[in-house]
Amino acid sequence: MSADRFETLTPDERRARDAVRALEAPRAEPSFRARLKQDFVSGRIGERRALVLARPWWRSAWALAPAATAVAAAIVIILNRGPEWTVMSARGDGIAIVDDVPVPMAHMSEEARRLRPGARVRVPEGASLDLAAAGTLMMEIAPGSDVILPATPRRWFGRAVAARVGSGIARFTTGPSFHGARLAVATPEAGVEVTGTTLAVICEPAGTCVCVFEGVVRVTARGGSSEMVGAGRRRFVFRDGRAPESAEMRPTERTRLGNIHDHRAEWLGGGR
Repeated sequence: MSADRFETLTPDERRARDAVRALEAPRAEPSFRARLKQDFVSGRIGERRALVLARPWWRSAWALAPAATAVAAAIVIILNRGPEWTVMSARGDGIAIVDDVPVPMAHMSEEARRLRPGARVRVPEGASLDLAAAGTLMMEIAPGSDVILPATPRRWFGRAVAARVGSGIARFTTGPSFHGARLAVATPEAGVEVTGTTLAVICEPAGTCVCVFEGVVRVTARGGSSEMVGAGRRRFVFRDGRAPESAEMRPTERTRLGNIHDHRAEWLGGGR
């Protein structure tokens, strides 16, 4: 390029030229210099290098699939949980025993965390305990009773639950969210299968009496036959092995179960 060409530059072009000339010569990156040296020493200098491409997005997505499945399963398990037992009322004085832990009846609400599925609850004479699981199930444990609490039916699966009455009386009524669930109540003499009803399971020295206020339940004697028991009826399974007998439900249970039935909506609500 001639000197005359430079003389024709505008002031802005001259400033740009001078700025470019003032730039420092670019230096090679240390990593490049090290790689070049290694290639020279190993005799690989001048070899063609393969282009390394990023992994396709869909391969990464498939790699994440097991983790996503595990997260989804955990969410389903959490959402499938049944409601917790809550203390509706704890009447009377004395000390209840929950899994061998003494709990004053007056403090039962504060100790409700102990009333988990499978807990053994022994209510003292002169006291009673009412428990409810929102929309699903309510139970009353009468004075002097020894009961193992059932789990509450889950939302979609795992809806079969079980309780045990060792002695005394446990009364149950089911709510709208119990539909499709199943409760099995065991006593020393009998098994009771509940699919939606209001009933009392009474475990006495002579045997087990099941009084049904509403619905139908199946009562099975240990090692014997089963019988469907409808509303207004009772079934007594004797401890000494005599043949079970059926009759009208006990008047005292008709009154008590009727009261529970009348307050069911108040205690259980509309369900989940």
